Amino acid sequence: MTRNKDDVLITAAVRDLDPAPAAALTTAECERAEATFARIVATPIDGPVPVEPSRPRPRRRRLLVATGLAGAAGITIPAVLLGGGSAYASWTPKPEALIGAEADNAGATCTDFFGTKDRGERVTIAESRGDWTFVLLAGNESEAVCLMPDKAVGSETVGREDVFGSHTGGAAALPTPGADTISEGTAMSSTTSEGWFTWATGVVGKDVIGVTVHSSSGLDIEASVASGRFVAWWPDDGTSWSYTVHLTDGSDRPARLP
Repeated sequence: MTRNKDDVLITAAVRDLDPAPAAALTTAECERAEATFARIVATPIDGPVPVEPSRPRPRRRRLLVATGLAGAAGITIPAVLLGGGSAYASWTPKPEALIGAEADNAGATCTDFFGTKDRGERVTIAESRGDWTFVLLAGNESEAVCLMPDKAVGSETVGREDVFGSHTGGAAALPTPGADTISEGTAMSSTTSEGWFTWATGVVGKDVIGVTVHSSSGLDIEASVASGRFVAWWPDDGTSWSYTVHLTDGSDRPARLP
């Protein structure tokens, strides 16, 4: 049976409203649930419950079919269709590039968040999706990525709990892609006060002028591409995703990752 292109988003919305868990858990999910239960039971009655920290989740490398209307430029997707309740309600699949002072302020806020010495990282990409700012600072020795609400940019009163960041090795540690493909750098899923999000960054080949991310929840996300890099983020728990690259000769093709 052929599915309507909107079915994926509608299904995601219905699942989000259903309080019941999935009928079957994977082996990994069962093991994690059992480990969490064991930690809770072993905790003294007056002691804090230990919480497993969030950690990077690698992209599951399998081809997905891009469907749904989320890829349409400029459409604001109601967050109930993204599996996030009312979270990230202003998010859009098409980013707005930040330049000049806006980009500099985003970069400075990200640097302040980490509180580390300057290692030569500079703003490579800064973008806005709704009320959220995402910035990539890159250098030879290290690079930093931050996702933050717009109200946190340049603010001295917004706490660190409102900013989510990752600090990793620099450009020298990234694999070099072929001319017509990309290589993935940092990919991570975690949560803010508004729910789950996933981001992905990487390097583009010299013939790549655009990148689209296809999430397993049916979203098509236009990545920001500049200075040989790409970044994208979306409201999703990061189950899996794939890429399409757009080339200088006008063709599009699934990305072949190294």
